[in-house]
Amino acid sequence: MLITMETRLDDATTEQFLAVYRDSFAPLEDKAAARQSLTDDEFRDEMHHTSVLKFVAWDESGHPAAIAFVATDLSVVPWISIPYYATRFPEQFARGVIYYFGALLVRPDHRGGTTSYELLKELSRFTAMNGGIAAFDCCRFNEEAVKLPELIAAVAREVCVVDPQQIDAQRYYAYVTNGLREGYSTDPIPSVRDLVALGAEEGAVIDLVALETEEAAQDAPRSKEHRSRA
Repeated sequence: MLITMETRLDDATTEQFLAVYRDSFAPLEDKAAARQSLTDDEFRDEMHHTSVLKFVAWDESGHPAAIAFVATDLSVVPWISIPYYATRFPEQFARGVIYYFGALLVRPDHRGGTTSYELLKELSRFTAMNGGIAAFDCCRFNEEAVKLPELIAAVAREVCVVDPQQIDAQRYYAYVTNGLREGYSTDPIPSVRDLVALGAEEGAVIDLVALETEEAAQDAPRSKEHRSRA
């Protein structure tokens, strides 16, 4: 199998692997709180961006069977904090050798073989030859069910001396409410649409504390009257 490193993919190949990308990441859409994939336009941009390296595996007929891509310029990756990596890995950052792994995509008719393994080996070799860092992120499903970090580490260890590190973790929370406690107003808070309907300009400020205080004051006489009758 021939593996090449490209800086840019042509439009036809980009669209071919965009379809594979969508199909590969679709199962994660309901398994992770944050989106796990690039948008179509972001994917196309990365395939044309010369700072994003594409490792391409070619089949015996000379057609691209799989690609893996890494960003050599961290500013291309929209969801990461560059200062974080610059502070944690200052030496590698200064040399520009922090490579952010995007995805490894194999065409359906080439799955089940050693294509992914061979691509990961070449990625590991490239990173180690430059004394660099291969960085990536994955959701809990890919970590626990797919064992993605373990898989990448196992292949990398065959090629180089590597120190796998989990450098951060982010948890997503959902606090499900079930009604207000006694004493808090249940009157609806005016929305921006309500304000516009009343002739106010969008961007008007609603003082929620003052609003609640005013409602409490209006309710006070009724409360006193209720107590006097009790």
